[in-house]
Amino acid sequence: MRVLALLLLASASICTAQTYTEQLGLRVNAGLSVNTHSGSVSTTAPLIDCGELTSGSGLGPSVSLGLELPFSTKIGLGFEIGLVDRSGSFSRTNTYSMRDPVSGEDVILTTDLVFAPRVNYIEFAPSVIIPILGTMQHRRLGVSLAPRIGLPIAKSFEQRETVVSPENAVFIVDGVRTQERILSSGQLLSPSATIVGASASIESFIQLSDRLALVPRVSADMIFTSLVADATWNTFGVRAEIGLRLSSGKTIAPPVEAPPPPPVIVERPQEPVRYAQPRIALSVRRVAGEVVTGNELRATPPIVNAVFFDSASADIPLSYRRSRDGSVVSTDPVDAHAWVMMRIARIVGDNPSARVILEGATSGTTSEPDGTALAQRRADAVRRTLIDMGVPASVITTKASALPRVASNNDYALGREENRRVDIVVQNAPLQQWVSSQEFAVFQSKIDVRTTYAGGNPAERPASMTVSVNGRDSVIPSADGTTTLSVDIPLPNDGSAAPVSIVASAGGVITQIDTAVSTEGLQQRRIALRTDRFQAILRFDYNAKDLSEDDKILLRQLAEQVPDGSTIVIEGSSDILGSDERNRALSQQRAATTESYMRSVAGKNLTYVTRTLAERFSDATPQGRFLNRNIHVRVITP
Repeated sequence: MRVLALLLLASASICTAQTYTEQLGLRVNAGLSVNTHSGSVSTTAPLIDCGELTSGSGLGPSVSLGLELPFSTKIGLGFEIGLVDRSGSFSRTNTYSMRDPVSGEDVILTTDLVFAPRVNYIEFAPSVIIPILGTMQHRRLGVSLAPRIGLPIAKSFEQRETVVSPENAVFIVDGVRTQERILSSGQLLSPSATIVGASASIESFIQLSDRLALVPRVSADMIFTSLVADATWNTFGVRAEIGLRLSSGKTIAPPVEAPPPPPVIVERPQEPVRYAQPRIALSVRRVAGEVVTGNELRATPPIVNAVFFDSASADIPLSYRRSRDGSVVSTDPVDAHAWVMMRIARIVGDNPSARVILEGATSGTTSEPDGTALAQRRADAVRRTLIDMGVPASVITTKASALPRVASNNDYALGREENRRVDIVVQNAPLQQWVSSQEFAVFQSKIDVRTTYAGGNPAERPASMTVSVNGRDSVIPSADGTTTLSVDIPLPNDGSAAPVSIVASAGGVITQIDTAVSTEGLQQRRIALRTDRFQAILRFDYNAKDLSEDDKILLRQLAEQVPDGSTIVIEGSSDILGSDERNRALSQQRAATTESYMRSVAGKNLTYVTRTLAERFSDATPQGRFLNRNIHVRVITP
């Protein structure tokens, strides 16, 4: 007895220790389907139309087989295939006026018309199963949602009519007196090949064993498609079923506990080597040089007097400046375009007789169908912005056209981008003061700078150092030593001292010295005209080689200022639209036209050099491409 008790206890312990995991559920269901029908089925073939049939009901059996695949204890997928009888009957009461052959009186004949279809479907339903109470294997309460697809397998019908009153009324069919007659019967001629719907079910498990359960279920079926193709016939069903479900899975023995890991031996890390904070010692050992004064030939940067817009938009892009925020206008002409409206507003403010014409345009009605209406909205947007900047509304005129007066090539995407613009034409005021001779004073210095890098990890010691004097960087090949740097430092108006700011940086360490160098006692030198920093940029219209009136003004001013014996370097350029051969030829034509006009107005002994410009503005923006349609003019004095 003791041995038997021990065996039973061991067996119970083993069963308890094992874990069962369900992998598949198999089920069979059977029940009844209560069907309600609605629509207008009196016209479906081959039904005899004896009045409107709009509603009906019926009762039929349903059976199905199903599989369930659990993803976890809280959700799973299912699939069922089954046979559902969705039959029913439509009825209506008809009345007829007729004469009683016995009494000769007019009477009303009342009949009951019944349309009794028999429609059975093989239906498929993939479902999502969610346990509300319990698990997938033991659902005390669960719901499932499923689409349903049905294929018709039975589609017959019978249409009959029965006398209701008067009681003595009869039909005579083939010589036989009867109170009920069959009007039509047979197969429905236009059943839908497929019906589509959705089901929602609620169910509960009654466990017969750990793996077997009875499953009562109630389902609601909504069929979305008509049961016939030639009439409206909708159906809704409620199924009450009882199912038998078998769980299939595997039993997993508990894992054998691994032996405890060996004790971890913790070694004390070595103390890291500590280095002094890296630093740079910076000092100025010697300052020498001379003060150079004189006149300097300068040209103002070019201005692209247009506002460019995004496709199909009349909103001025946010990149354009609309107010004075203390920022300085960039010296780069491409970046300076952001200030174009502020520059126009200042020009009009300085010239009371100035007038402004805003010419709105688009890239054509193919890419921007709104055409001139969009162009007008763009011009109005620029007008409102200029008025907000203080330009009087009375001096502004707007125009609109589908394409600009001077249009870029609309066959290219970049050309269409350039045509989406508002050109700003300023009358009675110069857009630029092209060429002028200005006084300048610079300290042409030679500064000996001593640098020493100390501290930090020797393995990470930088091999070089960057030294900046008044923003001009120089790289010194060694972090330690003395270097002589040559820098031109502009002098203030009083010319008493040259401000110097020296910054040394290496390995993430920065040191700065700010000082002022007295110019008293330094050698003084004056030059008549300095031209080494002179560069004038003449803009051309798209695909044009002729000089504009503004360009001619610049060249006349230049001819007056440049000394006899100078060399005029003329460099032609073009944008990227079109072929390389055409652009190269256009650059040469622009340079030749500029040289010819300069020769006609100079009246001096000048040497001319024409070539293609190597340095270009970025072609990534419309203003950059506008600026690349240019001639650069430089001056080399004897």
